[in-house]
Parts: sequence; structure tokens; C-alpha cells
Amino acid sequence: MESFKIINNIILASVLEPIPEKKGCTTRNKDWQDKSKLEYFLIAGVNISTAFNELIIRIVDNNYKQPPLIYDLAYKAQNLSLKNRFGGKVNFGIIELLIPIVATQIIYQDFDITVLDKVENVLKNTTKEDVRWHLKFRELARSVSKKLPNVNYYDVKNMYEYYRIDKNNQENDIHNEYIEKFSRIKEAYNILSNDFQDGELLNRSVIAYDTIIEKCNNYYGLAADYICVAIYLFLSKYPDSIIV
Repeated sequence: MESFKIINNIILASVLEPIPEKKGCTTRNKDWQDKSKLEYFLIAGVNISTAFNELIIRIVDNNYKQPPLIYDLAYKAQNLSLKNRFGGKVNFGIIELLIPIVATQIIYQDFDITVLDKVENVLKNTTKEDVRWHLKFRELARSVSKKLPNVNYYDVKNMYEYYRIDKNNQENDIHNEYIEKFSRIKEAYNILSNDFQDGELLNRSVIAYDTIIEKCNNYYGLAADYICVAIYLFLSKYPDSIIV
């Protein structure tokens, strides 16, 4: 898949996810709080595309092999997401999830849902430098949103080990998603894609959200992040679909 289509899908997923009406989230008709206005999500979704474009270029220039470092681009994406807007972190979870997923897509040239089963390989091949940049990324996000838990530090060799042992209650939920090969994202994706009809994507995204929210311990932001990734994966598989 051409890099511009990947970037386009990242932007589309980021700006489409917050639009439909969902409990506990910013939507077209209401802002969940002043720091998470709809327009902040839209601007942030466009801003992060620069870092993901750099990720694609870095992997292609390395002959489609995993580069020694990718998580500095998570930090860059979070920094870029704050440009031209007020508000909080907004899309920390989306960035954290999509950095290894997009990297895996490019390395394996797999744009189907099966790519999620290969993300573990990329996480295991990250480095201590990746872990260091991941911590900087989390620190940056927390500096603009104190709702994030304190950053935990571990002497680990790669990001897979970090996710495996981190025990923050809120963050451990998303970390388990990596270790369990994205079971809730897969469930959301299946709801989006099974017998899809043109123009149904946003309505189906609400159904997917309502389905997985209890499985996310009613952490609304986390469920919304999973839906954003599911939308991105749907667009990766069906780039020419009529989505709205």
C-alpha cells in the first residue's frame, strides 16, 4: 500500500472516531470536557500524520526491516498533536497503539487484520532506546494531562517486556491488549467489517463501542482508542469503501 494511503487512513480514523454519539466521549454534539473538544481531536489527528510518515520512510529506507529505533516517533507524534490547539493530550492512546501496528504493517506488508498477530514480533525486537523514548512519550502526555497515571520505570530490554510487567491499573488494561494480541480491537473490527454496507461505518463504530466498553472496565477513552484503531484497520483492508 502506498504511504500516502496509510497516512490518509490514519487521519481519517482519527477524525472520524470522535464524531458519532457515544456515552462518555466527545462527539459531534457535545464536548466531554473543555480539554477534549471535538476540534482538538480533529487538529491532533491531522498533526500526528507527519510522525507516521517518517516512520514509514524509516522502515522503507531500512529495506523493510525493523529500524533500531521507532518509539522516538511516538514522542514526536504526541508533541506534534499539541500544535495549533489548546486542550489535553487527546490522542495519546491512539499514538501508542498505532506506532507498533503501523510499523508491523510496513515490515510485513500485511494490511489485513492478521497483522495484529505479528505486532508481538516487532515489540520484542525493539530496544532499550525505544523504551527510553516511550517513557519520554508518556512523560510528555502526562505533562498535559494529569489524569494519566504516574510513569513506571523498569530495567527492561524491549517494549514487549515493558508491557508485560507494567501494573498501572488503567494502563495495564491497554498493555494487556498487546500481550493478548488485541482481542478487543479484533472484536471491534469484526463488527465494522462483517457484511459491511456502504455508508455504515460510523453507525457500526457506535455498536462496536457499546459492545466492548464493559470489557474495558468502562474506561471510555480506552474503548474509543480501540475503536479508532479498528477503523484504521478497516480502512487498511478496504481503502476504497464508501464509509459515510
